[in-house]
Amino acid sequence: EVSLYVGIPFCPTRCAYCSFVSADVGRALKLIDPFLDALSQEIRAAGAMLEGAGLQVRTVYFGGGTPTTLTAPQLDRLMGELAEHIDLSACTEYTVEAGRPDTITAEKLAVLKRRGCDRVSVNPQSMSDAVLAAMGRAHRAADILGAFALVRESGIGCVNMDLIAGLPGDSADGFRSSLDQVLALAPENVTVHTLALKKGSRLMEGETPLPPGEDVAAMLDYAWAALRESGQIPYYLYRQKYMSGSFENVGWCLPGTESLYNICMMEELHTIVSLGGGGVTKLVDRHTGYIQRVANAKYPQEYIQKIDAICADKARVAEFCRQHG
Repeated sequence: EVSLYVGIPFCPTRCAYCSFVSADVGRALKLIDPFLDALSQEIRAAGAMLEGAGLQVRTVYFGGGTPTTLTAPQLDRLMGELAEHIDLSACTEYTVEAGRPDTITAEKLAVLKRRGCDRVSVNPQSMSDAVLAAMGRAHRAADILGAFALVRESGIGCVNMDLIAGLPGDSADGFRSSLDQVLALAPENVTVHTLALKKGSRLMEGETPLPPGEDVAAMLDYAWAALRESGQIPYYLYRQKYMSGSFENVGWCLPGTESLYNICMMEELHTIVSLGGGGVTKLVDRHTGYIQRVANAKYPQEYIQKIDAICADKARVAEFCRQHG
């Protein structure tokens, strides 16, 4: 078994804390259709490789960027081509990061549901309008509530919501208020991130002061108690460089709603085949722990230009499996 990651490197706007390679859709709109054309080629190449190697897809995960930056017809085309060219009959989990509430519509959710998606993210990061504005997000807290309601109406059964502890302009009281509002919605999963200062993000410019370490500690202490009280359990943890207070990111869930993809990715339990811009295929030998990575081009224009070589790289997955299976 393998998992499948599909990277969509487009976002409505660029958040101040973000260092991911993602194109502001306002300036890169003309690249989306050529990018999807190239991604279609890679999907076909991956499907042929998986079939030839006898590999089954256990989980599918659309990330980015923000996949729901695409229009409903674009999502329908992409998910349809994935189903046509890759055998998903063994897939037990299909996740799409809706992420930004300002990209979520009933029409897009209907496409996701019809195409088999059973997990989405609606990521506030904060429920404070002032903090959201400082981060460069176009949505406000009311938009988050509206997007969450649309997801519930769509019938997609599992929702994850992300919050970030330590955002500039936030406080311990402000974070507690954000978490309380999120828990009142009763999402199945909540991920509590600690702010990481990353090269390439606008936060490195230091225009807005960060909450001190003791405030971040208070935020995370409250999250631990409040999430436990709400019935959620922690099921994965990871750390990054330059995290505020040297804390961590923790994924929480209601029992039975764990993300298998997240577990496989964090614990490196099996191979992750990655498609799309910025996707990194992680080839895992489960017997020895040996890992080999194969990276796709990051930027949309570069991905489009190098698509033939990217498709040819898919043969390395089958070769690895023959050598290390």
